[in-house]
Amino acid sequence: MTKEYKTEVSYNDITNIFSKKHPGADRDDIKRAYTFADEMHSGVTRKSGEPYVNHCLRAARLLAEHGFDSECLTAALLHDVVEDCDVTIRQIREMFGREVAKTVDAVTALSDRDYDGRNLTKRQLDILSDAKFLNTANTRALYVKIADRIDNLSTIACFSEEKRILKALHTREMLIPLAKKAKAFFFVDWLEELCFRIEHPAQLAQMEDACKRIHAENRLTTSKALGRLEMVFDPLRNNYTKELGPYHRHIISFEHDDRTMISLFRQATASADRIEDMRLLLSKETFAFHDLFLTVSNDLEEEGTPIRPHDLFFKYFDLVLSREGFYVVDYRRTTHKDSTYFLLADERDNLYRLFIRTKDENDSYRKGSPIGVEAFFRGTVDEVEPRDAYKPKIKVFRKNGTAMMIDKGATVLDFAFHIHTALGLHFKYACLNGNKTQLPAYTRLNDGDTVVITEDEDVRPTFMWFKYVKTSRATDRLVRYFYRLCGDERHCPLVMPVRQAGEGHTSETDLQT
Repeated sequence: MTKEYKTEVSYNDITNIFSKKHPGADRDDIKRAYTFADEMHSGVTRKSGEPYVNHCLRAARLLAEHGFDSECLTAALLHDVVEDCDVTIRQIREMFGREVAKTVDAVTALSDRDYDGRNLTKRQLDILSDAKFLNTANTRALYVKIADRIDNLSTIACFSEEKRILKALHTREMLIPLAKKAKAFFFVDWLEELCFRIEHPAQLAQMEDACKRIHAENRLTTSKALGRLEMVFDPLRNNYTKELGPYHRHIISFEHDDRTMISLFRQATASADRIEDMRLLLSKETFAFHDLFLTVSNDLEEEGTPIRPHDLFFKYFDLVLSREGFYVVDYRRTTHKDSTYFLLADERDNLYRLFIRTKDENDSYRKGSPIGVEAFFRGTVDEVEPRDAYKPKIKVFRKNGTAMMIDKGATVLDFAFHIHTALGLHFKYACLNGNKTQLPAYTRLNDGDTVVITEDEDVRPTFMWFKYVKTSRATDRLVRYFYRLCGDERHCPLVMPVRQAGEGHTSETDLQT
């Protein structure tokens, strides 16, 4: 994910990757979809000046690289023809079938022609389009939307800062919660990384400067260590002892990459109350700057007895890695709790995160869990409020100096709920901008405020708190609290008044620590 995003693309890239992932599979629909999209987008360029169809090709290539089927790639190639060209969903259905048409329809934004020519504002159309997506999205539609957004965020440099920030904000408030719902954590991390790069340029510059210095100082050692690991886990050849023979046939692949900036940032903000300069915090003694990915077969066994992936790793560690100067520092879980990893160190104490997954686990990590339309709709609508992504925002700061966007008009109690539910439920008072004055829950925030919340375990919410919160997330957390307090939501007197007031629901979208 941290490697430079490849913008050059061709139709042959897609078919070659698809054929490798799906040997013998029919590619006719993919070819017809490309020909049709190329014709429909002919002469149209993006703001960067490149042919528009390249965007569709990159979205399809991304999905091909992760093993998605031909219908998903076909929909990715066609995902903008209805929205931007004189094409109807009926035409798509007649040419490419019902499933492709359903996917294209779900990701197609609404326009005035969908409302008998009524002149709706762009904001109204965006909100309605999000609501439509939530009502119609299936698994393929979700991943086409993700691929579309990854490419947009990766090629967004030609747009103004305001538009970049709004696109990142919408991604965090709308699309990332859906990816989490599908447990597609590989794409969650990718999207969060792209948003972080847009929203936190100052911290990003400091971190990249620190990483560049640390990589330069340790390049020889880390290159040697990574080379050894590549040889040890080479799936095609056992380069070491014959004792590894019974285990080596289970190795499917070994890959490594630089650790993402968002991952480093989460660790940094979790271990420091206030960060003045990321360059002073990052060091090879406490941070791993390389991620290692070992994929093994599903049917692991030793002499007919099933073994776990971690058992397989320790065979390699005992027989080879320990002799090559590596040692195990710790065993940890990621922020999203979706993966565990070994924290390894080489002979010069450089740290590495080693993730070990079976093939099925790796596929699940990258593609998430299959979800149907109805299950997706039922589990998501109450968590994501489409209107929230388009409300005016202000930028405020946590006590550690990191920024977050929050609805204009929000209070310090809203801020507390946005940081963590427990912090909101036990809110005592807030201090702003270094002032020690203890401010009440209803205090409104201004753009640029630095907020410090003090909590008290003895404090409990009262019904009056609904007057103090202005964001749907905080309202949602209060409603959930009183649901639990009542024991049965059907008997809770708050349910109907709150929902009639028009308050929606959102998921956690701030940078996690």
